[in-house]
Amino acid sequence: MEDEETDDSEAKLQRDSTKLIRELETSIPLFLYKGIESPGPVKIRKSVKQSNTARLESLFNAFQEWPQLLDPTLRVLVEPLVSSFQKYIQNHPALRPRCPVNEDDRVEPLPRAICKLLYTLCKVRGVKVVTIFLTNEPSMLEPILDAFENWSFQGDGTEDDGSPIRNKLTWEEKYVMLLWLSHLARTPFDLASISSLDSKTDPGITLPFEPPVGLSNLASRLLALGLRYLQSATKEQEAAKMLLVRLCIRPDMNHLALHERCIGWALQSLANLGGDSKHVSIYSPIGILSFLAGFFKCCDGTAAAPFLVPVLDYMQDIIAGGPGYAKLINRSAAVQKLLIKIHRSFAVHLLSGNVLPAGSLADGSDLLGTIVDHLLTTLGDKDNRVRFAASKALSIIVQKLDLEMTTQLVDDITKRLQADVVLESIKSGARILPPLALNPASLKQDLSAVDSLRWQGLILTLSHLLFRHSTPQRRLTAVVGHIMDGLDFEQRSSTGVSVGSAVRDAACFGMWSLARKYTTRELLRVAASSIRSRKSPHKHTSVFGVLAAELVVTATLDPEGNIRRGASAALQELVGRHPDRIPNGIALVQIVDYQAVGLRSRAMCTVALQAANLDDLYLYAVSDGLLSWRAISSPEANIRRFAAFAIGQIFRRYGSKPMSSLQQRFESSKSRSVDEWHGLYQAFAAAIHNDPSFVRHGATILRAADLTEDGIYVLREDASLSAADVTATGKNANLAAEALCIMICVLGQQSGCGMDAQLLDYHSILIELSLQHYSTSQRKVAYRDAPVVLFNQLNQQGQKGFLNDWVMKIKEAQQIQHSPEINMSRIAVLGSILSEGWVRSVAVIRDSSASLREVLLSQLCKDSDWQVKTAALGYLYKPVYLECLRHHFDTEPLHQALVDCLSDYSILASRDVGSEVRMQAIETVASMDDSMLRAHAQRTKIFEEIYGLAVEKLDRVRDTAWKCIVKHFSILSLESDKQA
Repeated sequence: MEDEETDDSEAKLQRDSTKLIRELETSIPLFLYKGIESPGPVKIRKSVKQSNTARLESLFNAFQEWPQLLDPTLRVLVEPLVSSFQKYIQNHPALRPRCPVNEDDRVEPLPRAICKLLYTLCKVRGVKVVTIFLTNEPSMLEPILDAFENWSFQGDGTEDDGSPIRNKLTWEEKYVMLLWLSHLARTPFDLASISSLDSKTDPGITLPFEPPVGLSNLASRLLALGLRYLQSATKEQEAAKMLLVRLCIRPDMNHLALHERCIGWALQSLANLGGDSKHVSIYSPIGILSFLAGFFKCCDGTAAAPFLVPVLDYMQDIIAGGPGYAKLINRSAAVQKLLIKIHRSFAVHLLSGNVLPAGSLADGSDLLGTIVDHLLTTLGDKDNRVRFAASKALSIIVQKLDLEMTTQLVDDITKRLQADVVLESIKSGARILPPLALNPASLKQDLSAVDSLRWQGLILTLSHLLFRHSTPQRRLTAVVGHIMDGLDFEQRSSTGVSVGSAVRDAACFGMWSLARKYTTRELLRVAASSIRSRKSPHKHTSVFGVLAAELVVTATLDPEGNIRRGASAALQELVGRHPDRIPNGIALVQIVDYQAVGLRSRAMCTVALQAANLDDLYLYAVSDGLLSWRAISSPEANIRRFAAFAIGQIFRRYGSKPMSSLQQRFESSKSRSVDEWHGLYQAFAAAIHNDPSFVRHGATILRAADLTEDGIYVLREDASLSAADVTATGKNANLAAEALCIMICVLGQQSGCGMDAQLLDYHSILIELSLQHYSTSQRKVAYRDAPVVLFNQLNQQGQKGFLNDWVMKIKEAQQIQHSPEINMSRIAVLGSILSEGWVRSVAVIRDSSASLREVLLSQLCKDSDWQVKTAALGYLYKPVYLECLRHHFDTEPLHQALVDCLSDYSILASRDVGSEVRMQAIETVASMDDSMLRAHAQRTKIFEEIYGLAVEKLDRVRDTAWKCIVKHFSILSLESDKQA
């Protein structure tokens, strides 16, 4: 469950973004130049403090969630960094000034700091956006290349005094400079005309292959630099790949056939890797394959044609896990992703008609079919990156296909989605085989047996098709139906971890794409009656209403925050781009806001109810969603409690009609887990509490049964919570006890429940068993209230027997040194019964006062457990003392017990337990009226102890004692107000 502070962090960033940007604008010039604040000349710095660099990096990193906030001032922030780097290169082209490492004041060269900041900006805002602001003047190509080569030869060393020097290029510097060189390599002028040296290749430059004739010196240096870092294990590999690709696709390099040499070298290198697979890094084939993928994506069909067959043959060897190194690299998700990109590029070239292997159209069709089959198979890969790449590749290929082939591909995807799907009859629960067409309205899908990874890939492919507006109109209804199935998809692994969130996230993308890319006229052709939708009182709801209802449920009830916000964004697109089609659309998007649905409890208990108030369409959708796996069947107990609260509010406002299926949940023939029963009992309790007319359903839940079977029966004898669930070990026993106590409490508070003697006896058994979970429960009030409600159902004789029985049990538990949790719960219950005045006769209390005083004193003795002491002081002391005064019993032993608790300084090995007892004793005194304290013969002694505790070392004890003194002596309240 999300934390509220985490949810509000984004709102805080939006609020403080102006301040952060202003700080960046002020700090960057001071960071780069010295003398700005003085009237003298301004000079560029040679080195900067690492702490200053780290501070600016943290300011940029603050915008990772909302990088668009940087856009208005991005040019102002980047250009000073770029111009300072250029000036530094001009001042120090051959050798950087040394920067000794000082432990007290660490410094680093200015280029290193600038590159760190530029990389951080690339990480936050994106490489494509930041490179726009890099200098693209051709005159800077050679100076940056010179500096890169010269600085690369500088290494770490020591000063004359032995202090270390860190002058070696870091990966951030290499990455940014290679990225800059790749940006400058797009210059429209021939590289031979830019080079200031001899146009021939320098013989000192080492290349892994024979360079083409006429290759200029500048091109040779760029080529050597790109090949050198292409097989790097760090980030510079990405920039080196971009440099090589842009170098090979240049017209002047294409004229020299440089790309043929590079691709030939790449294929030969991949083939040679198999001979020494044990000593070759995985990054070598990744770098080479990334270059091939980038080149075939950017080149034209003429350049790709000669390499189509050999490259695809090698790709097939890798996919098949052929001999040598292919087996190892086939396991890498990065390699699989690159293979998909290469297949995608070849498919696009084939469909463009510019590439035909062996000049045969039939061969091209066979290759295209092989590529598409491979991509469809890869949609079920275990790695998310691979599935995403395959789905995107298929959507790009579909754009080039004709209508008939596109329809066949969509049919193939929908057929794969139907694999392992079981259909169940909503009424009978009988299972049938799924048809190939859409499911009838009387059936529901059971997706528990499907492969969640394959489903995510297939749904993501359909979403990409919608995003590119490539779905055929006659298949749009089927596609929308599957997207909505994905929006409600959930599976859990054997360990209880959700594995369905990726499918729902992909479906959210599909809904957003559908609302954004398709016109109102196109969506009106979708048959709303054929789409699986939630209950609605409207028989002829349009497709817009169905989509809006599903998005409201997902945006308010989904467990994942990113999915709730994605559904909110899709809803906003649906309302904004299709006006006057959504009931109360403007008010709806204002309620189901991107920020409002960030916190799950707020989305479920506030936003969902506000949306339900707008229209019956959303009311019935939210009501049905609250009864689903997202709410009362959630694996999180707190979420089930939130769902019960929301259900209760719906019953309070609208009655039981929207929740008519709640009773049907109990009529299910399937056995349920304790978690599910916990949610259902919470829901029924909330319904009965808020709508007393619903109590006739609740009475059937807890009706008396054969106690020898030791179970509660809800329509089926084996389908409900039982006493065995309460006495079981583990967390589920706690939940079962809580659910039963809540239901007993709510039923008992309603009139006309008809609890007979047998049912009361059985409830007392359940309550007794449930009290063992009192100390570990998050809902202690339910454990206290249930016995109190049961006590209220008893007659005078029964109440007297109840009190005597519980007093006797407390004494017995203390004598055998039983676990203190049971006695704590019993004491809390007795205190609630006495303090709330639910005893039917004064005679009952009079007859039980002596035994109650005796048991209270026994719990406050020195040998008692500290937890029992605090419970007795907090719940039982005041009501027992009042009853003793009322019936003129001796209270002197109670006075002395209270004084002893005020001076309790017991200490255990794990904690200071005496302070807990002292604090509770002080709070007990503070809760008593002045008239009660005047009756104390030891009143002076009690307040002497409290005066001493008011100057104790422990802050919490001292503060509690001072508040008690202020409460009982108003003359000191003025003093406290002044000090406050």
